[in-house]
Amino acid sequence: MFKRTKVTDGTATGQVGFRKKSKVPGVMITQYIEKLPEGKSHPDFTRKPIALTIQEGKFAFFKAIVTGDPKPTVVWSRNNGDVSDPARYQSKYDPNSNEHTFEMPHVKPDQADTYKCFAKNEYGQAMVTVVLNVIEVGFKMTKAPQQQAEVANCNFKKVLKRRSKVVPKAEEPEKKEGEIDPKFWELLMSADKKDYERICAEFGVTDFRWMLKKLNEMKREREEEQAEFVKNLSDLKPIHINADGTASFELEFDLLDPSSSIYLYKDGEMIPYTKELGDKMKHCLRKVGRKYIFSMRDLMPEDAGFYQLDVEDVNMFSTDFKMVDFLVKIQEVKAMEREDAVFECVISAPLSKLMWFGKNMPLEQGDKYDIEVSEDKLIHRLVVKDCMVVDKGIYAACAGIKSCNAWLVVEADKGAPKGKKSARKTTRAGGSGTDLQKVAQEQQQKLDKEREERKEKIKAAREAAAEAAAAEEPEKTADSGAGKDKGAAVEVERIGHSAGKASGGARKDGSIADAGGGHSAGKASGGAKQDGSHADAGGGHSAGKASGGAKQDGSPADAGGGHSAGKASGGAKQDGSHADAGGGHSAGKASGGAKQDGSHADAGGGHSAGKASGGAKQDGSHADAGGGHSAGKASGGAKQDGSHADAGGGHSAGKASGGAKQDGSHADAGGGHSAGKASGGAKQDGSPADAGGGHSAEEASGGSRQDGSLADAGGGHSAGKASGGAKQDGSLADAGGEPGITSGLSDILATRGQPAELTVKMNTDCDGAWFKDGEPLKSGGGISITKDANIHKLTIHSCRDTDSGLLRFVSGDLSTEGRITVGDVPEFDEDDLHKFSKPVIVRVGQNAAFKMPFQPQESLTVSWFKDGTELKDGGGVKIVREPNHSRLLLRDCLRSDTGEIKIQLKNPFGAVEATSQLIVLDRPGPPEGPVETVETTSSVIEIKWNPPKDDGGSAVTNYIIERQERGHSLWTKLGDVSAEKTSFRDRNVTHGKKYSYRIYAENPQGLSDSLETADSIMAGIMILSGPPGKPKVVSTSKTCINLTWTPPEDDKGVPIIGYQVEKRKKDTNQWLALNAINEPIEDVNYAVKDVTEGAEYEFRVSAINESGAGDASPPSAMACAKNPNMRPCFKDPEDFLVVRAGNSVRVKISYEAEPPPHITWLKDDEPIAPWINVINTEGMSQLVIPSSKRSDSAIYTIKAKNSVGEAFFDVEVRVTDEPKCPGPVELEQTVYGKVAVSWVPSPDQELDDRLYYVVSQHDSNTRMWKTVADRLFANTYTAHNILPGIEYHFRVYAKNDMGLSDPSQSPTWGANSNRVPISSNGVSSMEISFERPPSILVPLKVHTPPKGYQLYMTCAVRGCPTPNVSWYLNNTCINSDKNYYITNSCGVCSMYILRVRENDGGEYRVVAVNSLGKAECSTKLTVRD
Repeated sequence: MFKRTKVTDGTATGQVGFRKKSKVPGVMITQYIEKLPEGKSHPDFTRKPIALTIQEGKFAFFKAIVTGDPKPTVVWSRNNGDVSDPARYQSKYDPNSNEHTFEMPHVKPDQADTYKCFAKNEYGQAMVTVVLNVIEVGFKMTKAPQQQAEVANCNFKKVLKRRSKVVPKAEEPEKKEGEIDPKFWELLMSADKKDYERICAEFGVTDFRWMLKKLNEMKREREEEQAEFVKNLSDLKPIHINADGTASFELEFDLLDPSSSIYLYKDGEMIPYTKELGDKMKHCLRKVGRKYIFSMRDLMPEDAGFYQLDVEDVNMFSTDFKMVDFLVKIQEVKAMEREDAVFECVISAPLSKLMWFGKNMPLEQGDKYDIEVSEDKLIHRLVVKDCMVVDKGIYAACAGIKSCNAWLVVEADKGAPKGKKSARKTTRAGGSGTDLQKVAQEQQQKLDKEREERKEKIKAAREAAAEAAAAEEPEKTADSGAGKDKGAAVEVERIGHSAGKASGGARKDGSIADAGGGHSAGKASGGAKQDGSHADAGGGHSAGKASGGAKQDGSPADAGGGHSAGKASGGAKQDGSHADAGGGHSAGKASGGAKQDGSHADAGGGHSAGKASGGAKQDGSHADAGGGHSAGKASGGAKQDGSHADAGGGHSAGKASGGAKQDGSHADAGGGHSAGKASGGAKQDGSPADAGGGHSAEEASGGSRQDGSLADAGGGHSAGKASGGAKQDGSLADAGGEPGITSGLSDILATRGQPAELTVKMNTDCDGAWFKDGEPLKSGGGISITKDANIHKLTIHSCRDTDSGLLRFVSGDLSTEGRITVGDVPEFDEDDLHKFSKPVIVRVGQNAAFKMPFQPQESLTVSWFKDGTELKDGGGVKIVREPNHSRLLLRDCLRSDTGEIKIQLKNPFGAVEATSQLIVLDRPGPPEGPVETVETTSSVIEIKWNPPKDDGGSAVTNYIIERQERGHSLWTKLGDVSAEKTSFRDRNVTHGKKYSYRIYAENPQGLSDSLETADSIMAGIMILSGPPGKPKVVSTSKTCINLTWTPPEDDKGVPIIGYQVEKRKKDTNQWLALNAINEPIEDVNYAVKDVTEGAEYEFRVSAINESGAGDASPPSAMACAKNPNMRPCFKDPEDFLVVRAGNSVRVKISYEAEPPPHITWLKDDEPIAPWINVINTEGMSQLVIPSSKRSDSAIYTIKAKNSVGEAFFDVEVRVTDEPKCPGPVELEQTVYGKVAVSWVPSPDQELDDRLYYVVSQHDSNTRMWKTVADRLFANTYTAHNILPGIEYHFRVYAKNDMGLSDPSQSPTWGANSNRVPISSNGVSSMEISFERPPSILVPLKVHTPPKGYQLYMTCAVRGCPTPNVSWYLNNTCINSDKNYYITNSCGVCSMYILRVRENDGGEYRVVAVNSLGKAECSTKLTVRD
């Protein structure tokens, strides 16, 4: 098919053209009419021009060969300019080679352009483009002003005011030494990871970890920008050169707003484009589905650059289009046939693949071609394997728009055997003739040097920046704050003024933020953000360690200036950031705790030499560590929410540590005035209990409870150790009988509108107070507080959002806390639930889609199930999760996909489900079998079946029944029945015949597979035929016994379809069937070939009808498998044999006879000599004469005789040898122009009646011997056309069946001897004409050869000009008949019959015809028996 488009060039107004494809790539054909007249054709190129790169001042030309009928006219043009100047452009045409040439003598740089060649006739036009590149020589003074003028005159750029983020070179600010080109980042964001190393090496970047970190940060920012305009951005393919000479890059994305504008930039400047690749615009942007393809035609060197595609103001894709030049071009190769040819080149920049062309066709790696690339990708080779003559032509290498070409010349192998293929050669021809490795190494060194220079510049810039930073005031600290980096690599460490180590923390994305300038000798470390990055640790002037915590976004908060020699550490907030650690002037460590938002609370100024550390609260933040004036360590415990409780002011030199509660938080460690250690135990919820003020110098430790938590250790005033014992529940009892909490609070989830209850159990009956978010609680307002002995309860009757918060129960110095969170179970909208519950019905192979909207919620998990099994995204299942809905897509559904589809929404408060049904419609399954026979009579067969197990999703409408008669291959449709009826009565049956049935179920989707009866069903009961007549033996042989019989007298009214024959060997009891019942013998005779020679057999026959084989006939008489008596006869004997004297004679005669005959051989009717051997075998007799002589020539007769008769056959044996040469030759001229040649007969003439003579003639003009007479049985010959002044020589040969004798040489017949004077009779020789009509010089003779003999028939014909001679047999031309060998040598016409047949007899006629007339002669040939 071809595309119909409007064509304006070369067609009349309103005329429609048809685009057609040429066999030559790159040729565009437009046909003006739909159907071409017979014998006419549109123009086309058989050879298109080849792109040319040439030096300025050289002779440039393009060649093209076009075809078409009528002959097309060829016109040349160029894109930018005209070609009308005859001094610069010349078009030529060579009619001999049919080449159109476009020449440009002394080519100049301004002639570099894309040229077009048009071939037109009245039926269409063909067009092809070709690029001319001109290499300038020297510097042109006028070039720069010209370029400035061109820019000034370009009005189009005034319209294009948009600019890319990559600034054009003309507007680039002066780049600082070592600064990285912005193109570097743009290329990386659009490149594959495998190309990172190459791009970094190109721009001189060596710090890959820093590059990856910053790249990921930029990618996240770019993706956020892109998400505003597009989605599903994928399949980014960099720019590349296509086979048709265009360049293109492509990408896939979906526009959120179809009206969004798309812009293209080159080196920062916007370029115009069209949406169709037309003839006017250079650039084109086409959309194919989701794919956007940017293409550029008519490539020129200035097209190299940095290309970008933007949607609105956001960049989507960037790619760099480079031009590669050839340092060493391919050279012409001359190769021998069957040798390999090599083209090789060196390019200026690494390239993984070049495009190779051979005779205008692209070449690929395969059996014929090898394409090789060196490791540095600078050297490229094309190997043409096993060159043949057809491989010669122009081969080209293309790298972008640069190309080079050369000829391959293949020379035939003259040493190859004639008519045979020469042997494959292992050598290679061609090559560049230069040291390619050396050129490539020099180029690689040049590229490496450029990279190293860029690296040194970047390194120098960094060192200069470090020195400048060192000169700044040491009091200035870097801001450690925001930590917005989101990359996956480690950022470059900022210049550290401290002698210690400044290290960024790890973010979620794996990158580490800059560690701020650490003026302290200690370590400034940023905390870990949720995105994996560490925030900047603020300037730590202390010798200790300043560490920022981790925020939820992954960045730690700034660690405040830590003037203390201790450690100032910010806590982790819920957003992943660390809170600022307050100025820690203490030599201890000030650490902020982690709050619920993931941040650490501020660690208060720790003036103590000890360590002040905030605990972690439920929200993951650490509580503030109070000012720790003590030299000990004040540490907040971890609460249920993961936060540490506040560590009270630890004035003691000991360590105050909060325990871990059930929620994983540590309880507050009370003010530890003791120098000992106060540690809270672990409660049931896994948190250690609060350690009371430990005034003792020893350790107060809470016991372990059943729930695994440590009980609170009461205030240990003793210098000893107070330890709680173990209770029955596994926890440690309180030491010293002090009050304790046996069952504390834990975090709970409450459903909105439902009651909630919190219970605290003490070990003693004591009072307590309830607090919510630090505020005391009292009964009332929907809250009830009760106390039952040692059990304290808080009941919320109907939970509301305001009830969410942190509840705390305090009893004396004891406290426990837990968080209550109020929320809702997910819900579906009633209308959405109703829509979703409707079943989805699709056909097999179609896609099924489900969609369920819901309200956006936090911590919501969406799951899809099919028949109770959860579905996962992948394969034929696609699950899309959006904030307000979820979609399920099942691709290419099968019938087995039918079932229940369920969606489940789940959050911490509960789950909700909605169900639907998927029904996949298909054609039904086959009806259930087996088929039952309900009734069978001579006129009716009734069958029954069961409905199909699977109705295909829709009810069966009817059943279709088909029938096949046994022995037939055709199935006939009988009809159909409704779905309610599963039986069928077939009333059109014949008694005794068998039938097969098959049933189909049908529904709206189609027919099911068939259910077929297992066996054929007979109509009525079985009726077998009576026995046929007794078989009779017609004839016997050793390989076959022929039988015949008569049909049965009673066939019982059922037609007989054939017979079965059985045999029984004598002295055995087993009858063997010779044919199967389903392969009956249709005739009443049969040839039994499965017999053993000499064995006796008897046979019987059974008649076969529709019911089967009937009774067998009586057995036949015994028959012996042997040949019958017969008179001897000979099979295809040869009656003539020629043997060279001395060789053995073998006469083989085959015969047939029964019984075997007696063989006798006779020679000329006489008994043969005793030295002649006779070898008799079965069916053949052979006469052998070991060494024959001429006297053995005779007629040999074979006589075969047996009891039936006898037979004779004669064989003529001729023993001969090469004849002796004839006697002396004499020459005599009787009339002018004729010479009689006579010779003495050969001595063998009397011995060999088949001997004849051959005469050859030689003259001084031609100096060549030629046969002038053949098959002469006489001893004379008359030579004609003997001219005066020429010397003649004659040779006479004797020839027989063995070959030629040596020649007898005649005397010289010269210019001055034996001549007859020529009488001119006054007639000038100039007036003599030699032209004459044909005439018969020697007519044909009558021949009566015996049958089987050879025959020669000759006559002599003359005429000028030489006549055309035809032979006829009974008026039928036999010139082309292969049974006759016909020659014409200088007027002597001969016909040879190798062996005369009876049909060779008749009238033979020779007809000679030339332009002046006709002559003929005839004879009769009679063939004797």
